[in-house]
Amino acid sequence: MAGVSIEERRLADRYVLGDRIGHGGMGQVWRGTDLVLGREVAVKTIDLTRVPDESAAARFEREARVTAGMSHPNVVTVHDSGVEGDTAYLVMELLPGPSLAEHLADGPSPIEEVIEVGRQVASALEAAHARGLVHRDIKPANIAYAADGRVRVLDFGITQLADTTGAHSLTATHTVMGTAEYLAPEQALGGRVDGRADLYALGCVLYTLLVGGPPFRGPTAVATMMMHANDPVPDVRGGRPDTPGWLADLVTTLLAKDPDGRPAGAGAVVQALTAHRAPAVAPTVAMSPVPAAVLPPMTPPAPPVTDPAGRGSSWPLVVIALVAVVALALLGWQVLAKNADSGATPSTTPLVATSAPPTTAAPDTSAPEPTPTPTPTPSPSTSPSQDPAQGVTDAVAALSSAVRVLQRDGTLDQKAAKSLDDGLGKLAKALRGGDPQKVSSETTSFVADYDKGVQDGSISPEASAALDPLVADLTAAVSGYVP
Repeated sequence: MAGVSIEERRLADRYVLGDRIGHGGMGQVWRGTDLVLGREVAVKTIDLTRVPDESAAARFEREARVTAGMSHPNVVTVHDSGVEGDTAYLVMELLPGPSLAEHLADGPSPIEEVIEVGRQVASALEAAHARGLVHRDIKPANIAYAADGRVRVLDFGITQLADTTGAHSLTATHTVMGTAEYLAPEQALGGRVDGRADLYALGCVLYTLLVGGPPFRGPTAVATMMMHANDPVPDVRGGRPDTPGWLADLVTTLLAKDPDGRPAGAGAVVQALTAHRAPAVAPTVAMSPVPAAVLPPMTPPAPPVTDPAGRGSSWPLVVIALVAVVALALLGWQVLAKNADSGATPSTTPLVATSAPPTTAAPDTSAPEPTPTPTPTPSPSTSPSQDPAQGVTDAVAALSSAVRVLQRDGTLDQKAAKSLDDGLGKLAKALRGGDPQKVSSETTSFVADYDKGVQDGSISPEASAALDPLVADLTAAVSGYVP
């Protein structure tokens, strides 16, 4: 692009491209101007001739729409996307930077910063994985600081294009050396990739931020990928002795060779890093609550007592205050002693005082009834996980229902609807047969047919906008079902 003027490089007759501000194995990033809204943007362009897949353009548009619908404070905002000729483009918010790759030029990061960056990236991955999106290229160059001080993850919705040609083809040029340093073993060997590959890459990023360099680096991209697959995981404390033990253990777990040995999901990583993050403000001292029932009604303060000469005297107020404090203390001790004698466990939840003054009741000499222990509501991380096969069944049912509704409303062409129904029928049959590999094969065929329909126009943009999230849900469910 050197020597090309701004006027000569436009996309969609709306976005004027200026200086190139980044590049990698999957495309180039330009500083651009949105002529319609009059704002600066970042525009990523991808040469589709380098991705020899007939459905690449349709897949790119579908995933870009899903990404644009994901509003998250740690994911870069996507404004627009499209395909013009052989160029796919993605219009995003322009980040002031720096990227973590540029940040690393100053050396390793402080421990607290590593924890916070890791927490934010894991939060972005949790949101993406919930929508069926797998990034596949988490690395320092794809994580940048925004104007609000948070980090944003870039390139969601684009990097899946890399897998269409197989993992090994990514080593064709030296431009992917950085990517090779953050590839999970299963990705490096061309195996099936799911969200756990992103967790491995996050482990590599945390290691890099702590030490100043990635855990594995060979003389070539292929050599580096083989190190990921075969070499033992280095202890981050060897390069950063002040790394807390819990953080070193988390990095080691993220870098497990076997995907099953990594954390159960990005949410678990968020929880681990949140538990150890530095508080944003100085912590306040927690005071033991005094039961509201033992507090006397508030009365207005008495006027100062004066001596005959009219001079104010403060000592009676001091005596009154001391007496009140002692009385409250005695009342508190009485309540605690009564609870201890009766075997009741004091509640740790402060009582809410009401506006009405407490009534005096006759003392109850009977033993207090034990307070029932509430049954805790299981959190998503502890509740039993859904049957993977049922997840696929539900996703198929949701898609079938949507296809029927869109066909009935005239949004989806009848022939395209029949093709989608046939594919979903084959998938449901494979699911009933209990053959995961057949389910995977039928899913691949269905998604390919869907992409082809989007590309040739038989599936309208309105229909694809409604079906895209459901197709993403289906692929995510199948990924959890197929071993």
